[in-house]
This record gives sequence, C-alpha cells and structure tokens, in this order.
Amino acid sequence: MDKMLCFMTLPMYQKPLIVKALSKPGFATRKLRRKVLHIFQDAQRQRQVATTPPPLVNEKEIRMVGLRRTGNHALIRWLKRQHAGRFRHLNDIPVYENPFRHEYEYWCDHYPEYPKEIERIRQESLGNFVPTECLVYNYEDHPLSKIVDSKFWAKHDMYFGRSQRIYDLIILRDPFNLLASRIRRGFLAIKSTQISFVDLWLEYAKEFLGETNYLQNEKICVNYNLWVDNIDYRRELAEKLAMNFTDAGIDEVSKRAGGSSFDGTEFTGQAAKMDVHGRWKKLIDDPAYRRLVSNDELFAYSEKIFGVLPGTEQLRI
Repeated sequence: MDKMLCFMTLPMYQKPLIVKALSKPGFATRKLRRKVLHIFQDAQRQRQVATTPPPLVNEKEIRMVGLRRTGNHALIRWLKRQHAGRFRHLNDIPVYENPFRHEYEYWCDHYPEYPKEIERIRQESLGNFVPTECLVYNYEDHPLSKIVDSKFWAKHDMYFGRSQRIYDLIILRDPFNLLASRIRRGFLAIKSTQISFVDLWLEYAKEFLGETNYLQNEKICVNYNLWVDNIDYRRELAEKLAMNFTDAGIDEVSKRAGGSSFDGTEFTGQAAKMDVHGRWKKLIDDPAYRRLVSNDELFAYSEKIFGVLPGTEQLRI
C-alpha cells in the first residue's frame, strides 16, 4: 500500500501503467488495443518497405535532443522562421515509438474537433508522407542511449521517411539557470526514474564536449546561452544547418508549455529583455535548489562549456 501511495505522487509520465489505469478509466484498455494494432501495422509496413524502398521525403531532418526548459521551443521556432518551404515539427516525442502515430493518437484523444487535421496526421503515420523541406522532432529528458536505440533506428525510413541529410542537434543550457526554470515550472523530475536531473545534465554535457559519441548523425552542439545573446553564433549555426539566415523569430516567445517559466508570454516580441541568465538568483535561498547545484562535477562541466558564470560560486555549500 505504501509503495502504491508513493507511485501516486509521481508525475503522470513516471507512473506505472497500473497506476495510470486506476487514475484514468479506460486507459489500459485503449493502450493495449493500440499496441496490438501497432504490431500489425508495423508488420505490414515492413513487408512493403522490404519490396518497395520508400522515396526521398525530407530534404533535411533534425533530430533534436535537450532537457526541458532549455529553450527547445524558442530554438525550434527560430529554425522554422529560417525556412521558406514546408517545415514539420513533431513535439516532445516518446522514445521507441512511431512519432507520427504518437501525434495522431494524441490528437484523437485531445483534439477530436479537428477531423481533417487528424486524418492528415493519420496518413503520415501510415507512411503517406508529405514532401518536406525540414523535418524537426525533439526528444526531451531522455537518456541518450534510449534515443539512439539501434532497433528503433532500423525502422527510421518507415517511421520518418527517407531524408537527404540528417542532423543530430543537442542543445544545452547552463545547469544553474536551467534548474531554476525547471523548479519554477514544477519540472524537477525527469522522465526516467533511473537517473536524476544532475546525472542527465552531465550525460548531455559529456556528449556536448565529445567525451561520448551517442549521436552518430552529423552532430551540431548548441550552447543556449550563446545562442540567445550572439547573432554571429546564430549565423554560424544557420550556416551549419544549410539554412538561409534571416534571424527572424529570435524575439518571439513560444507559447508551448506556457512560454517562459518566469515571465510566461509577457515578453512576446521582446524576448531579448528576459533575464534568462539570472534565473538562478531567484532561487538562491531555496535549500533544495542549493543542494542540487552544489556539485563539484556539475560546476566543472558547466565551466568547460559556459565559462565562469559571475556570482554562481556562492551557490556552493
């Protein structure tokens, strides 16, 4: 009983299926029915792909990896504004799943009033892809080993369509401001119960620095702190991604996930005015925050990537 009560206090994405089933009547039945359907759909698609290789669909594909509240959606909005052609974004997709099918089922459950959009996504989930200039899909809060699972990647063309060029883009924000934003938004926990926020940030930092090499496509590392402040850095990023740089969208505030953790959408059109590098000061007297960031390895890797952030030394306990 105590264990069940403990599970009930976890965020919904971390709860075992039995707890979700108890919390949401019909959840388990719907989930099981869909899983069985997925098996049959994939078996049929695999036979088709084996006899008729899928055509080239995406000129450019960006697999984006980042922790929540890193500025993922700000960057995605900016990427979209640098493209004139069709831009397709699949948001916060789960690991090991067909992303279009996940999006289709999400729309069925949450937006049944949009049947035309649902049918369009359903067709994509079945492999009837629409030619796209740039396909972007982002993973948030997942260990890298799960994102790059070889069995899943073997189904890439079936799930995403063939792409002319594939990038792996990893975005990282300094841990002090990132953690402050996550706590403010109530996102302290990550999506895996086997690893802590600090451990996952360090895992991403090591990949960022090239100490590990999970991401095997053309890898591009984005320093969020520099991306926000430096137009030359953004121009260089656009060049690496073969984009026509206009810098449009840099001052927009994404409405996804409620906008900024501290400012919401108050600074829409004036994003540069947000104090994104001073969020840590808001939690300087929070004991839980101080305990988490007072980590020698965290400080060491932060300094390697972001340099010494003025004032943050006082966060050490």
